[in-house]
Amino acid sequence: MKSSLARTALALAATVTLASCGAGGKATFPVNVTVLGVVYPGLVLTTNGMDHAVTPPAKNADGTIPNVAFAFPKEIEYGEVYDVVPKGQSTTYDGQLPAHQDCQAGSTNVPAVKSGTAGQLAKIDIYYTCSIRSYALNGKVLGLTTTGLVIGNGSNSSAPIAPTLDTNNKPTGAEVGFALSPVPYATTYGVKIVTQPTGQTCTLTGGANGNGAGTMDDLAETAGGVTNLVVTCK
Repeated sequence: MKSSLARTALALAATVTLASCGAGGKATFPVNVTVLGVVYPGLVLTTNGMDHAVTPPAKNADGTIPNVAFAFPKEIEYGEVYDVVPKGQSTTYDGQLPAHQDCQAGSTNVPAVKSGTAGQLAKIDIYYTCSIRSYALNGKVLGLTTTGLVIGNGSNSSAPIAPTLDTNNKPTGAEVGFALSPVPYATTYGVKIVTQPTGQTCTLTGGANGNGAGTMDDLAETAGGVTNLVVTCK
């Protein structure tokens, strides 16, 4: 009697084990993904013939962005290779990414691993971090013949801008280019002359509003940034 009960228990255990392993008796693994920092729609991640569109979450009350966690609809079998990437990706920064953002595998505390073989690790956990794209904030200076000119965007000031010199180290007043730190999409900027050059007065024009100010909007994004800032010194 005891022997019969033991055989029945073993048979049930074997049935449960096979059922948990999926078709063909192979173990199966869910492909879990966590996306950090996604703000805009458009991101589609794909692996093993499965796609998942990532919907941006509502911001928290304090303005922070919650993580988005999901698993692809089907588990993959032991030994199956996976590679979680933006759909259509052929280089590091393409595929179906969110509007105005770039996304890379990994996070601050997680290595940038997006591919592997099911069964190498106990779990498949993929992380992607998305960040807002930043664009150039550049311009030129005309007529500068002395030193001391400093141009800045808020607290982000450029280094002092020196005049162009000829072969005899005499200032020529020729055009001098400058570049401030890039500005993220949808962020306002306000470029100003922080310090006037010695013995000269400079005025600044350009930007979306004509006075060095504006927002890094769709037009600026299409143009690759703001590059029409002009400082004229007399």
